[in-house]
Amino acid sequence: MKIIVSPNSFKGSLTSIQASKIIYEGLKIYNPNFKIKKLPIADGGDGSLDIFKLYFKYNSVKKTFLNPIGEKITTEYITIENNKTALIEFSNASGLILMKNKKRDLRKLSSFGTGQQIRSAIQMGVKNIIICMGGSATIDGGTGILRALGVKFFDIYSNEILDENPIIKMKNFDLSNFILFNKKINFHILVDIKNSLLGKFGAVKIFGQQKGLKEEDFNFFEKSMCEFSKLTDKKFLSKTGNIIGGAAAGGAAAFLKEFLNAKIYNGTEYILKKINYKSLLSRRFILITGEGRLDSQSLFGKAPISLIKFLNKENFFSIAIGGSVEHKNIDKFLKHFDLVFSSCDSNNLDFCIKNAENNLFDLSKKIGKIINCLNLSK
Repeated sequence: MKIIVSPNSFKGSLTSIQASKIIYEGLKIYNPNFKIKKLPIADGGDGSLDIFKLYFKYNSVKKTFLNPIGEKITTEYITIENNKTALIEFSNASGLILMKNKKRDLRKLSSFGTGQQIRSAIQMGVKNIIICMGGSATIDGGTGILRALGVKFFDIYSNEILDENPIIKMKNFDLSNFILFNKKINFHILVDIKNSLLGKFGAVKIFGQQKGLKEEDFNFFEKSMCEFSKLTDKKFLSKTGNIIGGAAAGGAAAFLKEFLNAKIYNGTEYILKKINYKSLLSRRFILITGEGRLDSQSLFGKAPISLIKFLNKENFFSIAIGGSVEHKNIDKFLKHFDLVFSSCDSNNLDFCIKNAENNLFDLSKKIGKIINCLNLSK
């Protein structure tokens, strides 16, 4: 029986491509005769672009764009399908990874650079734009993106907002210069969460802390997001607050759905279909998947469980690896997987990240032994 190795990234330590290679090597050390196929995956978060590069012929477009604090950086997006489709990773121009050792004032951070990438792709003449929404640094409801596409935002005094996060004092917006007027472009937004925009499980309350939002600013940002939602709903006759996955990328997903007439997809399922994942499998197989942490969020749209659901009618034995595993949810994980392992038993996150490669390699050797003992590879 073939072993299929399909991890997501181990956030902060290993890409999915690196993780699949380490698992492969660990299994082979134990038994060189294992038949193993590496099929790393992504969920629409960091590293999704690299997965598309792995499975598609592509062209890289490298240009100068702005990061969340307005500094010029060189980053890329790619085109596939004979340049008809552009793939943009939100985090490449507007990601949390770009803010290491930088002051994070969420009243000023903007997704404008991602909007520049979208504008560049539109000017290239693409027909489809796929935006992978994970890993964002911003909570601007996508207003930075929309500004780059020609939308103007105004404060209570009818002054255009240029240097701050528009969402914090916006009272109106104008679409007169919107670049998408009279253009037919299909926008697909890939998310790895199911959270809607507002409330205690929304963009601000759930994801604000990891982006550096100060405790005293939570209610202010929630109110601001709610105001933008009301303005948008009035203009487009929509219900942005109820959109599943709308909380992704600091609320950008919900508003881009309306302004760009975009469709929102579960990132893992979309990518698996796009790369024709099932066609790469054997009739019977052992599946090894995983990601940096298996916790309550993993149950709502993250890659490993989304992969299992995608393969629900296939004939396979499943093994999940978490860099760490939330033990109170272990019974829930075991409803989806046959076996669940943690590659690091320490509660020290820095230790687990620093030793991620060695820990995953050692665990993979042990999993190889288990596969042998259970006679699963026959």
